[in-house]
Amino acid sequence: MKSLQILCLEKNLISVIPSEILSCTEITELHLGNNKITDLPKELGYLKNLKKLMIYKNELNEIPEEIGHCQSLQYLDVSCNNITMFPEGIYHCSLKELHCDENPLLEHLPVLSQNVNDVLYLKEMCARMVLQSFKDRNSLLRKQATVRPDILNLLKDARKCVLCDRSYLFSWLECVHFVDAKSVLKLSNKAGKHPH
Repeated sequence: MKSLQILCLEKNLISVIPSEILSCTEITELHLGNNKITDLPKELGYLKNLKKLMIYKNELNEIPEEIGHCQSLQYLDVSCNNITMFPEGIYHCSLKELHCDENPLLEHLPVLSQNVNDVLYLKEMCARMVLQSFKDRNSLLRKQATVRPDILNLLKDARKCVLCDRSYLFSWLECVHFVDAKSVLKLSNKAGKHPH
């Protein structure tokens, strides 16, 4: 099975990509469209020979940064999912075609409002302040957080922006810029503008 090159698992009601697939490093085409997949595993980056990934009509919210390790990837179809933005790593792929229609891609940076569903709500703002204070060894917040396992548990999932290296908990949109995908990614189809 390790020499497998083309795998088609479309229309199988799969919700999780089996880990065995990710050990087949010779795969060049992976067809996973029309399933119920919610997450692409980070191990997808192990598929260095992958040229075509079809994962349309699933329930994806994001594409992992590790897709950038698939530098041979030329064709990506993620249409009809719930993707709002693409990871920075996508620029390391050799994409010639990108299909991403029928996704709620961001077209503008969100603006702050009085709505409770704001992206930068109070919990995120406080988490960022605590994460920033962790950089200072003498910070009172840092010392207090170390004796509060509930705070440490909340902050264990913190991430860093790949562009500015600042820490965040749930969402970081401050560094999002919109590019013309056809010219920047040199795509042959009409992909329009996409956040990165």
